[in-house]
Amino acid sequence: MTSRVLVTGASRGFGAALSEAFAERGATVFAGVQGASPGLDPIARRYPSLVIPVELDVASTGSVAEAARRVSERCDALDLVINNAAIRSATVENPIETIDFEEAARTFEVNTIGPLRVVQMFLPLLRKGTSPMLVNVSSEAGSIGQCGRDREFDYCMSKAALNMMSMLLTNYLKDSVRVLAVHPGWMRTDMGGPHAESDPGEAARATLSLIEKEQKNRRGAPFLDRTGRPLVW
Repeated sequence: MTSRVLVTGASRGFGAALSEAFAERGATVFAGVQGASPGLDPIARRYPSLVIPVELDVASTGSVAEAARRVSERCDALDLVINNAAIRSATVENPIETIDFEEAARTFEVNTIGPLRVVQMFLPLLRKGTSPMLVNVSSEAGSIGQCGRDREFDYCMSKAALNMMSMLLTNYLKDSVRVLAVHPGWMRTDMGGPHAESDPGEAARATLSLIEKEQKNRRGAPFLDRTGRPLVW
């Protein structure tokens, strides 16, 4: 069982649900937050010795470096890093004629470059972990092979780029760190909206089960949904 976990984007939604799911299993969770944490606060109060909030803005190299320093003061290794922090811009539904390029660039900064920052800064701790894994929370929206959309350019492109990052890291880290890109499903969160299919707690528990299974399957397909079904790139 994974015992030392970093979860980014843990202040609410899926990140908070993941933090709770791991804490329920007795893992120490370093929960990366930025500012207020309405979803994480009650979980941290319930598990004060296991859920440790850490200020972490994935869009800031300095913030990620400082978070890595603080985590390294509390533990000498991480078994699992989950890159969950992501945004979906307010103008994501705009057609090509009215794309807001500043918001598009911000989406890439958070959804794609942000996870790369996290890997760079936390890799020394992760390499020391037990059966270490890196999980990038991706989306079927990043699949080129099954793309049916005609907009959402910034979000879909950022997740496709995250998938490429996952494949590059699979090659780079080879047998030392298992790398997964996971589509957890359409969830009822601030990003997914109230009409989404899944509860984030349900999705978190399914994802945790998948991670536990994949810790034993070190060479399986790297792009999966939460049930373990391989997805096309």
